[in-house]
Amino acid sequence: MSWEETKQILSSVSFKKIIPVALVFVICIIVARMILRLFDRALERSKMNRTMFSFLKTVMRIVIYALVILVVAGSLGIDVSSLVAVLSVVSLAISLAVQNALANVVGGVSLLTTHPFQVGDFVQIGSDNGTVEEISMSYTKILTFDGKHIYIPNSDAASARICNYSDNGKRRVEITVSARYEDSIDAVKEALFAAGAHPKRLQEEPIEVYLNNYLESGVEYLLRLWTTDADYAEVRFEVLENIKHEFDARKINMPFPQMQIRMGT
Repeated sequence: MSWEETKQILSSVSFKKIIPVALVFVICIIVARMILRLFDRALERSKMNRTMFSFLKTVMRIVIYALVILVVAGSLGIDVSSLVAVLSVVSLAISLAVQNALANVVGGVSLLTTHPFQVGDFVQIGSDNGTVEEISMSYTKILTFDGKHIYIPNSDAASARICNYSDNGKRRVEITVSARYEDSIDAVKEALFAAGAHPKRLQEEPIEVYLNNYLESGVEYLLRLWTTDADYAEVRFEVLENIKHEFDARKINMPFPQMQIRMGT
């Protein structure tokens, strides 16, 4: 729309034309607020994630008020088709300028709708491990074991390989340990069963001990037990300590690499 056309429209506006346009504007605002209120109630009943809830509310609000502007502009005699074309060009320019941010938003929507993890879960996203603290529309924040916060763009998180350790509610502790060839297999297994009898292990799951491999310097054994996700780290560290105590009590020695050198005379 040219400047001449704009001046023509403004010069044709009179008090009689303003009143119906004002009424249309007021009615549109009332209807828009009613629609938004009904939309909010529908979202609250759906028990949707709060981040997704606020995102959809924002999008709906933009769409509704954009329609209000078009209706009011049409009442003023403005060519709505040209206005829509201008808005389309502006939207395209904005989307190209913030395409990385939009990719993160799309990734956030994907994470919030598919639920590969939730706040509080311990996950591995790509090469990063930690507890999920926040899932926003742009980033997923995780807390590592050593207290670092990592902010992963949602576009990367949505396309990465995700391992959720908390989804099952329990985790299996697996520990490999070696003993000398001279030590009795039954004695080593007895020591590992005793070490694995941790008070915080899941009692309904059995402790498993296997002879796992024959190494150059000793025999490798595998100890397995189950615990809750929250107790995993504590149980694993304490079982490792228990293994040393049980081995010492039974005079079982862990082998270490040795080399024999013979010198001829």
